[in-house]
Amino acid sequence: MDIIAIILAIVVMVIGIAGSFLPVLPGIPIIFLAILVYGWYEGFNVISVHYIAIIGALALLSVLIDYIAGIWGAQKAGSSKVGMLGAGLGIIVGIFFGPIGILVGPWVGALIGEYLFLRDLNRAITVASGSVIGIFAGIAFKVLLGTGMLISFLVVVF
Repeated sequence: MDIIAIILAIVVMVIGIAGSFLPVLPGIPIIFLAILVYGWYEGFNVISVHYIAIIGALALLSVLIDYIAGIWGAQKAGSSKVGMLGAGLGIIVGIFFGPIGILVGPWVGALIGEYLFLRDLNRAITVASGSVIGIFAGIAFKVLLGTGMLISFLVVVF
């Protein structure tokens, strides 16, 4: 029965890593919950409360850094709130167009939002690019952190 619980936890964590790319899934918190539930399942003998506290702190840090990265990139490029909103909507719409949509959607959304706000195409392109760099920096951080959390889980469990 333990191997089934481990496999289930790993599957949920892989879904969490995938959630790092998709704005509708809170990837790192899902990974944290998978580890927490597995720890509860096994009585916190292998997964210690100390380990849960560290993983929980990393999950909170990831949410904060993700938020800051997107805003930082947008602010560095001079984005307006309309451009940031456009980037967020672009991510959501991009999901329906697969991996290319996830990559291109935020840029197109930020570009449209900034163009509607600024009416200057060259400036909108610059701002949209900065916004997307911040968003992708946050995604890269979450993927690396999620992968690290999965690996640490495997090391602790096995």
